[in-house]
Amino acid sequence: MLREERLQIILKMLETDQRVSSVQLAEILNVSDDTIRRDLNELAENGLLKKVHGGAIPKSPNPYKLSERINIAHEEKLILANKAQQFFRDGQVILMDNGSTNMAVARLMSPDLKATVFTTSIPIAQILCEHPHIDLFLLGGRVFKDAQNTYGTEVIELLSKIRADIFLLGVCGMHHQIGVTIPDWGESVVKRKMVEVSEKVVALITADKLNTAESYVVCSYKEIDIMLTDDTIDKSQLVDYQGLGVDVL
Repeated sequence: MLREERLQIILKMLETDQRVSSVQLAEILNVSDDTIRRDLNELAENGLLKKVHGGAIPKSPNPYKLSERINIAHEEKLILANKAQQFFRDGQVILMDNGSTNMAVARLMSPDLKATVFTTSIPIAQILCEHPHIDLFLLGGRVFKDAQNTYGTEVIELLSKIRADIFLLGVCGMHHQIGVTIPDWGESVVKRKMVEVSEKVVALITADKLNTAESYVVCSYKEIDIMLTDDTIDKSQLVDYQGLGVDVL
């Protein structure tokens, strides 16, 4: 079998099963473990999958530029944004990081809500500038232009002085074993600090991000308190996420 044929079979199996095992691939394709290792390395280097212990899982399919993500899974994001509103209370200190889903959350915040919001997202800050009762803080730092958010040591220092009631965590990839992941190191450090300083962490997950992974880990799955999912996710896809101390809604 030609190498190109093997690679296509691996990608097809990954699309169908959401995970491939190195041992299983070696048996099915009748090649050595070393050959499968080289194949997975090549696919990973080309950004087509994420290698994990014993095999591989899909990478998140979403583009990283915020301007390209805004119109992806729009209806699903609205579902998540509506679900998120139940966790807001007057007097809370709320952390919101960047992302198109959190932008939808900000747009739907009740005009009667009286809370304090800290955010690294420039678009979310712009949205909440129109909110009559939100006390708004944009965490200043270096601007990541593609994602339209701030990051860096200045942001980390500011976050160390905050104790938030709730953190709305934007996600690029979610896996029950690997955790929450994103493709940028600098941003992962900021998100990790946000998790650390928050009493409750709510992760918002659309179907295309479930069982995928990126290069940098924000936190383990067990470090989040609630995983909000959209209505297109089948219950069978959530089996591995149950019973681990996280409320899946």
